[in-house]
Amino acid sequence: MTIKKLLILGGTPEAVELAHLVGEYLGDRLQAILSFSGITGHQPDVTCDKRVGGFGGVAGLGAYLAEEQIDYIVDATHPFAEKISQHAYMAAHNQGLPIMVLKRPPWRPQSNDHWLEVDDIDQAVDMVANMKACTFLTIGIKELDRFDGLEDVPLVVRLINEPKEELPLSNYTCVLSNPPFSVEDEQKLIRDHKIKILVTKNSGGEQTKAKLEAARLENVSVILINRPPSEPLEETSSCQDVLKWLVAHGA
Repeated sequence: MTIKKLLILGGTPEAVELAHLVGEYLGDRLQAILSFSGITGHQPDVTCDKRVGGFGGVAGLGAYLAEEQIDYIVDATHPFAEKISQHAYMAAHNQGLPIMVLKRPPWRPQSNDHWLEVDDIDQAVDMVANMKACTFLTIGIKELDRFDGLEDVPLVVRLINEPKEELPLSNYTCVLSNPPFSVEDEQKLIRDHKIKILVTKNSGGEQTKAKLEAARLENVSVILINRPPSEPLEETSSCQDVLKWLVAHGA
């Protein structure tokens, strides 16, 4: 029997879960390769092959697909990893490979939530500038510089890793911690820093959901950045659906 190859573009708990399930149910005929950026330094605990780092754009990814003779691609990246999703779509299209998207569902507002939804980081910055209150930023490190002009707004920034250099902000406190977080811990952080606004991306999932529950309980306004548009591909939030898709495509 010919062993086919699946490239899982990961960096999420869903990607790790899928890698485990593929090994358990399809491991006799499908070899999974889990790829992730390695930015956080976290190594997922999987038994399948792993690949760390970028590909070098569409051309680099296409070359990798050809060299490794990949048969299937599953894009299980973070909902805001827009660039790699675009590259995966284009590379798969160029080589005629089947590709499916695995994304966790977005968060939905509940009663007593105070959500202000925006389409991008710049709209979030404008809202914080107008509201002028202590703001909790859980958006990662790449776009923090957009908040640099808010000198009169105290910012609380949560990161996973110690930044290698001073953050590009004027008035901030940095908090280092790893998910998952408890509601109680999030409430304590909100109270300790007198936070009135939370800025976050609608990533979905359970690991970081507690901050939204804490914001609801502490009457904190949430500026929620909506997800970027998805590529025109078949998408699911279920690993079981991906297994069925793989089998339907000959795995």
